[in-house]
Amino acid sequence: MWEKILWSDESPFVLRFNRKRRVWRVANETWNPRNCVGTVKHDKKLMVWGCFAAHGVGRLYQVHGLMKKDDYIKILDNEMRPSAAQLFPNKDFIFQQDNDPKHTANVVKDWFQDNAVEKLSWPSQSPDLNPIENLWSILDFKLKDRVVNTLPALFAVLEEGWNSIPVETLQDLVWSMPRRIEAVLGATGYATKY
Repeated sequence: MWEKILWSDESPFVLRFNRKRRVWRVANETWNPRNCVGTVKHDKKLMVWGCFAAHGVGRLYQVHGLMKKDDYIKILDNEMRPSAAQLFPNKDFIFQQDNDPKHTANVVKDWFQDNAVEKLSWPSQSPDLNPIENLWSILDFKLKDRVVNTLPALFAVLEEGWNSIPVETLQDLVWSMPRRIEAVLGATGYATKY
């Protein structure tokens, strides 16, 4: 069943990779400039929407501004449907989305019904379950050495990285679903390693 799912989500990315780094130093080198890394307090950020299946990625789309339900319907029409057609030419797929209010608006529910797109029933407050959350982190880490100064340049780098994600990575994420569900049930509402 999991190989029939088209996983989707939105995620923010910033111009510069911003993971914490550990520095080992001796006591008298605490403030040595070579042991310090500068930061950007309010780095420029862009939001993307994407989808993937066990056998490939769909389109990556740059969201402009705050996404509303009408914007989401345009994404479903112009990005999700072509992605689904490419990844599932037999049209035998189930679409996954989280329970963001714009995803559950009546006009969006009507769109799914009018377009005969089957949706995967999804629990509220369940980021541990969605493998695309891990895929966003994989993409960000894969591009950690990016040197970009503009949002269009960042999107171009993200799109290139997105399209070069190995199928084995996608399969591993999708095939982890039984373990994810077991971990979530075992955690009885608390966080899991996923």
